[in-house]
This record gives sequence, C-alpha cells and structure tokens, in this order.
Amino acid sequence: MKKAIIAMMAVFCLCFVGTNAEAAGKNWNFVEESYTVQHGDTLEGIAEKYMKKNTYGPRELREFIAGIKELNDWLLKRDVAEGDTLRINYWEKKN
Repeated sequence: MKKAIIAMMAVFCLCFVGTNAEAAGKNWNFVEESYTVQHGDTLEGIAEKYMKKNTYGPRELREFIAGIKELNDWLLKRDVAEGDTLRINYWEKKN
C-alpha cells in the first residue's frame, strides 16, 4: 500500500513538472502566495477562491485541494484552523 501511494505521488509530481515546463515557455506566470486562514474558512472554500485566479486552464476542485495539501503536508494530518498559513500556487495569463 505504501509503495502504491509513493508511486501515485511520483506520477502526480511528474505531471506537475511537465505542466510547469510547458507553461513556462508561454505567456504564463507561476504565482506563489501565502494565505492566512480566517475564522469560518474551509479548505474547500479557500481552494475555490484561488481556483478562480488560475487562468491557465480548468482544474477540478479535488485536484486543486490535492495541490494545496502537497504544498502544506501538515494538512494530511488535520484540517485548516484559524491563523494557519497556507502556501498556494497557480498559473495566470500574462497581460
């Protein structure tokens, strides 16, 4: 089971690296932001907010949440809480 999880994570990372290389050569900016969780926030709500900023192409909510969890691996053990700082990244089209 552990090997399967590691293999799935490796495939996900390779897909992400491939996407970065493709987008970097075009009119896209890779944006990295920090977000401080506010009272009443949920991971799903935060992901929905930042997905709207992602203008590279359509993404599924579950995929975007998985990306946030990958950057903030402590989310694998617990949910967000007020005052937590999340690292979030996305692509946006250059003007």
